[in-house]
Amino acid sequence: MKKQDVLRMKKKLESVGTRFIDLKYPSLVGNLHHITVPFERFDWILENGVGVDGSSLPGYKLVEKGDMLLFPDLSTLFFDPFFEHKTASFLCSIHSPDTLVPYRRDPREIAMKTAAYLRKELSTDAFFLSELEFYMLGQCAYGEGPGYSYFRIGPEQAGTSEVSYPVRRKGGYHIGPPQDLHFNIRNTIIESLSSCGIKTKYHHHEVGEKGQVEIELVFEPLVKATDDVFLSKYLIKCVSQKHNKWVTFMPKPFFDEPGNGLHLHQYLGSKSKSLFYAPNKEYNLSDIALNYIGGILRHSRALCAITNPSSNSYKRLIPGFEAPTYTDFAYASRTTAIRIPGYLKNKKMLDIEYRIPDAIANPYLAIPAVVLAGIDGIKNKTEPKQKERLPSNMFEAIEALKKDHGFLLQNDIFSMDLIESWIEVKTREFEEVHIRPHPHEFTLYFGA
Repeated sequence: MKKQDVLRMKKKLESVGTRFIDLKYPSLVGNLHHITVPFERFDWILENGVGVDGSSLPGYKLVEKGDMLLFPDLSTLFFDPFFEHKTASFLCSIHSPDTLVPYRRDPREIAMKTAAYLRKELSTDAFFLSELEFYMLGQCAYGEGPGYSYFRIGPEQAGTSEVSYPVRRKGGYHIGPPQDLHFNIRNTIIESLSSCGIKTKYHHHEVGEKGQVEIELVFEPLVKATDDVFLSKYLIKCVSQKHNKWVTFMPKPFFDEPGNGLHLHQYLGSKSKSLFYAPNKEYNLSDIALNYIGGILRHSRALCAITNPSSNSYKRLIPGFEAPTYTDFAYASRTTAIRIPGYLKNKKMLDIEYRIPDAIANPYLAIPAVVLAGIDGIKNKTEPKQKERLPSNMFEAIEALKKDHGFLLQNDIFSMDLIESWIEVKTREFEEVHIRPHPHEFTLYFGA
């Protein structure tokens, strides 16, 4: 940003009474972290950055060389609605303190490099619309120790009366008030998102009767789309907590109930034209679209380690719940990995919907990984004929990524260093769950 633009920004912040600067950034696994600085240090921040300890963040750095620097991206300014004092918030890039170059494990840098590579390689942009599914809960308690392990979650606060208008099992889709208990909270969420520059398409109750809801964003260019998913999760949780509700994006928080996905609608092109549209082709899919789909499907098993990066993710990818189980695609189907939407009025804006991911994923890694798989398909003219079973657990997904990660290394966007760190972190998470007794094991084996 030019010096005059920085001065203009500073005057704008001063004019509205800004008291603090809040710097937000993602960990490697996608959790939001922040540090807050008094406004009078704004110039100092821009020149020197703010030091953070990368060794305290899983997957970043060792203690011996843990220092990193944050620099705010001034184009991401918004005023955080949850700070009592006027606080200007920025998303940050992470730099190595010795060289001042972008840190190779900075997830947001991955998104920016992918967008630049796409423009260089194919002279186009990628646009994404994300569907965020989550449960809004009134009670939530969980814990574990050497002799106990439990969780208790539900739509209502403990001790309150029963719901007067119950929702039948799997009967929550678009259900209206009074069964839809959270429509006013969702309206408040939408207002909060809008105040922070995040546009939404709509919101509604989802299929799960225990408080499952969905907020759908609008199509945005790749980097903006990743920013919006990252910040939306933060804002959704903050608004909900103010209303004494707890939000979980866990893919399968309830046994035998609908799971939460992060469906990614996407196309290559511009704001007014999709390169996926071909008027005389089957389903109006261009060759570029078919090859892009082919690339994603070819690499979907490996992609799962990034787009579905939790042990809980694979409890969702099972038959019977509108969740994919194979690397396939179809027109208007909600059980395939990729759905070709059947209700588009403007066919020239044709998109595809990738239905495998969930919102435990780091959007700064998941969305670029999907795009790189698609680019690989275009470059190799991959046809979407493969149909393989998706991984049934996190270990299988990690093993698939170990064998198939070359597409992520295009133009040095993902580095082997990052991939190895990711595998290390996610293997440790899998093992932490795998070695613990499960409550259902007592049902099966305690009296054997």
